[in-house]
Amino acid sequence: MLLNLFIKDFGIIEKTDIDFSPGLNVLSGETGSGKSVIIDAIGVVSGGRSSTEYIRAGCDQSIIQLTADIKGLKHIEDLISERGINSDSTGIIVMSRELNKTRSICRINSQITTLAVYKEFGQALIDIQGQHDQMILFAPEKHLLLLDAYGGEEIAVAAAEVKSLYREWADQRNNIRSLQEKYREWARKQDIISFQVNEIDSAALIPGEDGELEWEKRKLVNIEKLSALVNECYQYMYGGGPAESVLDLAGKSVKNLEKAAGLDPVLNRALELATQSLYQAEEACRELSAYMDGLEFYPVRLEQIEGRLDLLGRLKKKYGDTIEEILSYGEAIKKELSEILDGDQRLEFLKSELAAIEIRLGKASLKLTAYRKKYAGQLEKAIKKELIDLEMSGSEFVINFTGLDSIGETGREKAEFYMSANAGEPVRLLSRIASGGEASRILLAVKGILAELEETPSLVFDEVDTGIGGLTIKSVALKLKKLSSRRQVICVTHSPSVASAADRHMAIRKMESGGRTLAVVVNLEDNQRIDELARMLGGDGKAAEDHARQMLAGAGKNNVRF
Repeated sequence: MLLNLFIKDFGIIEKTDIDFSPGLNVLSGETGSGKSVIIDAIGVVSGGRSSTEYIRAGCDQSIIQLTADIKGLKHIEDLISERGINSDSTGIIVMSRELNKTRSICRINSQITTLAVYKEFGQALIDIQGQHDQMILFAPEKHLLLLDAYGGEEIAVAAAEVKSLYREWADQRNNIRSLQEKYREWARKQDIISFQVNEIDSAALIPGEDGELEWEKRKLVNIEKLSALVNECYQYMYGGGPAESVLDLAGKSVKNLEKAAGLDPVLNRALELATQSLYQAEEACRELSAYMDGLEFYPVRLEQIEGRLDLLGRLKKKYGDTIEEILSYGEAIKKELSEILDGDQRLEFLKSELAAIEIRLGKASLKLTAYRKKYAGQLEKAIKKELIDLEMSGSEFVINFTGLDSIGETGREKAEFYMSANAGEPVRLLSRIASGGEASRILLAVKGILAELEETPSLVFDEVDTGIGGLTIKSVALKLKKLSSRRQVICVTHSPSVASAADRHMAIRKMESGGRTLAVVVNLEDNQRIDELARMLGGDGKAAEDHARQMLAGAGKNNVRF
């Protein structure tokens, strides 16, 4: 529950501290005193919309800080753990929001967080019911949400299954549409892909063959030059010309060195090297002879090579810079062609899966519908009972279901609240008949019922007594008091009946200081509370004071413990 709200430089509030107690907390004050500013501050500090307009004129920033006791609130303790927020054993959480001219800074337990995370905590702590929330009752699309909330875990599980199956169905349908579009595009280029596959396959490419062909072509093109050079080298080494050959001279050199080495052994090393050179020259001559014997010009082979290289060049221009890239491209378009050829089979498989999902979705939505109708009857009875307590005993309340053209994420129907405020009158859509006072009581009835199910520890009502008077307002006060036995309730009110039922009564006063208008919050005790009730009753004499005392005594103020 909320323990304290600190506000600084927010609207017409310069600085104030508001302490809350368990049970029913009431804020009262003259019209225009600043009650709405308090509600705005609670909205901002719990993660609602912020604006630089909230910053007090002449100030650079505004600070709102909320302190709450979360001991025993497992959903908030789990949230702290999941979001990695600093915590200790005190069970206290502090949320603060700083507004300045350029941005909003959110902190939880002094740790800066994103607004999204901050808002999660605010919504887990506080449920604010204002004029906007009454509009939910006038929005038929919201009625199904309220019914599902009343159904609790049973509807939640069924609704989650429908939502999951619907999304699965929608994804599968999108897959089919995407595949159909893809196949239409592929079909348009199927002939081109088939031609490319055949062209690459028929080429029977071998990685690296282009380099080998280039080498062989270079040899054939230069065969005459090769023959002349090798023959001339052979003649130099082996002889046959007018001069002595390399072998002749080397042979003579070896013979002379053999004689010299016989006279001086120092020459043995030179003799060994000369002998090896002679042998190597003889081997080179044999290699050259064999090469010349095999050297022959093949014009047909050269033509074949040039044709092959020309083919490789054309393929490279189309499909890749290298044979490896061409082959890789070929494998990719083969796969693409295979998918095209298998398209009908693939589509039929996906359609059969879609049909199976539709059957499961249909069954799940029927189950959800049955649960909704079951709980709709219970909710109708519960709201009627609450409305009787709120002086609307002649009213009728009906939840009407209308089937949708197709199953959606929320099921196969919509639910709308119908009501008759007076006995004997036909029920009509709630948004068309409820007055402001009736809407306030219906909202209070709904929150009273859902309070048993919801985990939010604190409820804030902004002038829930609008448009209500006489005996009816006493029933509203009793209903708020009853509700505050299960949840902490904070209520801004103009009603002395509601204020007299409070466990803590605070008044908002407007005053001037230094030429500036200020709003301050005062915690009322004893005579101060009597004076405020007398003011709310419209009198300032003894009769009004006596009436105020009687109201306090009649309220039977009880301490509420959670």
